[in-house]
Amino acid sequence: MARAEPEEKFRDRDSPGYSGVKTFLGADTAEPEEIDDSVDAAVYGVPYDGAVSNKPGTRYGPEALRAATARRGSYTFESDRESYNIATDRSAAYDEITFRDCGDAPVVPNDIEATYESVVEFSETVSEQTMPIMIGGDHYLTYPAFVGYANAVEDDVGLIHLDAHTDTWGESDLYGEHYHGSPMARIDETEYGGYENHAMVGIRGHADMEFLDIVDDEGLYVDFARDVHEKGIEACIEGAIEHATDGVDQVYLTMDIDVVDPSFAPGTGTPSPGGITSNDFLRAADLLGECDAIGAVDLVEVLPTEDPAGTTSLVGATALTRFLESYFYEDTQ
Repeated sequence: MARAEPEEKFRDRDSPGYSGVKTFLGADTAEPEEIDDSVDAAVYGVPYDGAVSNKPGTRYGPEALRAATARRGSYTFESDRESYNIATDRSAAYDEITFRDCGDAPVVPNDIEATYESVVEFSETVSEQTMPIMIGGDHYLTYPAFVGYANAVEDDVGLIHLDAHTDTWGESDLYGEHYHGSPMARIDETEYGGYENHAMVGIRGHADMEFLDIVDDEGLYVDFARDVHEKGIEACIEGAIEHATDGVDQVYLTMDIDVVDPSFAPGTGTPSPGGITSNDFLRAADLLGECDAIGAVDLVEVLPTEDPAGTTSLVGATALTRFLESYFYEDTQ
C-alpha cells in the first residue's frame, strides 16, 4: 500500500530570530558546487584562527556573524515585504535577491597550509558562479580567499582594505611568512594582485619601517585613521575606490572589524584605540556598495568571546547587509 505524501505543516511558517538553525540572514543553504549563475551572492564561513599573533577565538566569528543577522527573522529572502532602512533612505524587498549560505569551508586547525588550499578551492568554486562573501576567521584568510576569487575571474584584481593594521609584514622572526600580519604581502606576490591597485583606509598603530617604502615606491594608497577623522569617510572611500579600480575590472573588498574603534567593536583579537566610528564604518559599506567593480567581499577578525554583548558581531553583520542593500538596491529618492 503506497504511503501518501506527508503534508508540509511547518515549512512555510515564520519564526522569531532566536529560533531555528542560524544561516546568514536566514538564507537557504547550498553546497558550493550547487551554486549557479542565478544566485546573486553567497556567503561562506572560515572558522579558523591558526594564524593569529595575539588573542585566539576568531574561529567563532562566522557563527557569531550569522547569529547577529537572526533578528531579521526567518524567510528574509522569501517575503515580498519591503523594508525601509532609515539610516540610508533605501528600501529593499529581499525576495528580489537570490542569496545562499554555503556553510563553512573545511579547515585544519593545526595546519595553515592545508587550510590555505581548502579555502582557495572553496572560494574559487563559489566565485566561478556568483559574488562570494567570506566571513572569518582571522585576516590571513583573505589571502586564500583572494587567490580563489582571482583564479575564478582569471584577471588582475584590485584590493580595498579597511583595517587598523597594514598586514604587509613580509616575514616575522616569530611567526614566519604566513600569519595574519602578512596577507597583503602575500597577495602582492601573486600574479593577480599588487600594491599599485591596493587601497587602505583606517590604518593606525605601528608598522615596520619598510611600510613607508611600500607607500613611496610601490604606489600603495593609504588613508590613515587620522585622515578619516580630518577628511571624512566619504572622501577617503572615494579615493580608495578610484585607486583600486584604476586599470582593473575586478576589485576585492576586505574589512577587518578592528578598523572600528574598540569602544564600538571590542570583540577583536588585536584592538587598537583611535579607530573610526561604527557610523563611519557603516557609511563606508554604503559607499563601497555603489562600486560595481567589487566582485568579492570578506569581513574578518570578529572575536565574540571578547564581547559577550555581541556588539562587534552586530556591527560587522550590519556592515555586510548595508553593503548588500547598497549594491543591489537604489536609493528611494
